[in-house]
Amino acid sequence: MDRPTVGSVQILRGNALALALADESVDLIVTSPPYFGLRSYQDGGEHYEGQIGAEATPAEFVDALIAATAEMVRVLKPSGSIWVNLGDKYAGSNGQPGGSGSSTLVGTTSHTRGMAASKKPATGAPTKSLIGIPWRYAIRCIDDLGLILRAEVIWSKPNGLPESVTDRVRRSHEQWFHFTREPRYFSAVDEIRERYDAPNARRTLGNVDPGRGDHGNPTKRMDAAQTMNPLGKLPGSVWTIPTEPLHVPESLGIDHFAAFPTEWPRRIIQGWSPSGICTECGEGRRPVSEVAEMRPRESLQMQQRHRTASSGGVGKVGLGIPAAERERTITGEACACPEPTAPTRPAVVLDPFGGTGTTALVAKALGRHGISNDMSADYCRLAGWRTTDPKQLAKAARRPFVPPAEQTEGQLDLLEGIA
Repeated sequence: MDRPTVGSVQILRGNALALALADESVDLIVTSPPYFGLRSYQDGGEHYEGQIGAEATPAEFVDALIAATAEMVRVLKPSGSIWVNLGDKYAGSNGQPGGSGSSTLVGTTSHTRGMAASKKPATGAPTKSLIGIPWRYAIRCIDDLGLILRAEVIWSKPNGLPESVTDRVRRSHEQWFHFTREPRYFSAVDEIRERYDAPNARRTLGNVDPGRGDHGNPTKRMDAAQTMNPLGKLPGSVWTIPTEPLHVPESLGIDHFAAFPTEWPRRIIQGWSPSGICTECGEGRRPVSEVAEMRPRESLQMQQRHRTASSGGVGKVGLGIPAAERERTITGEACACPEPTAPTRPAVVLDPFGGTGTTALVAKALGRHGISNDMSADYCRLAGWRTTDPKQLAKAARRPFVPPAEQTEGQLDLLEGIA
């Protein structure tokens, strides 16, 4: 059995406003900050001061998030990305969060903790209105921090919690924002492309726009085919990912809330962090791919189309073969070196609001160095358990968990590598 490339984990107890990390030392940040006015971080069952989420108003909460994001920018490499998950909420009666006819929370994450209702602050929003915290935050990141907002991705929750309201739609999503420092940054999106479904492929190849007068024009159909990447289509801006349960051992003595699904950091880490950093040039290794040979058996019509393409006619991109009729595979990696033969060190993936350690857990399973930072000693301890527990690591690595009594010698070696 081949031994997988396995990363490492560092658990830090600290304030997200003052990270104990060097400038420009992190390749990727994936995080879900605390929600406004809903929960409280606990240590030994006691609320402690200084935590984000306990501010008096939404404006003060967003101020704190912007300060935390400025600290993320400090530790992030110019080639890095920041992915932030935020949920919104409704203002109840008298501007209080929640209240009659409104949702007190759009989902929960590992970073939400219990807060007494008497301490819930006024929002300043009209009764029953969404407060709009994610949008307020994203605009401030652009205006105040100069960050580039590359994407808003909607987290659609197929198993979201029911609501008792009767005069509006049920909230079943949250937002993720993708920020970068620079227009050019590391991306390995080929790693997370999705398969084309057959009906969409047929529509792309065969349909034309009658309003443009190009129906029946084979050039238009071939140009459409050329846009279909053989590795698959780019992920869309709506990701349907169910929530996942997390069962924490009673021996830890820690009350916890739902961790966000491991699928979120998995896709983000694979798509926006290098598999390794070249020790020679210092650049992240990115995937390279090659087009496979033409399929050996073709119809006379297809051969004619290929000859036409080769002579500068229809579909003159690449080999003259429409992308939908080529096969491409990722064959290796490249960096700034002419030949990527130097050793690599793991890319660094940070969650400054680490909670139960989901991001660090997946980073380790994917061969990166995961850093989980949290103010709560209880949650640092929980993250320490989770990132070393064989069952949790097996789940993050997407492989079956085999109890110790049933493990073969090769499986024991594998577990030693990921623990």
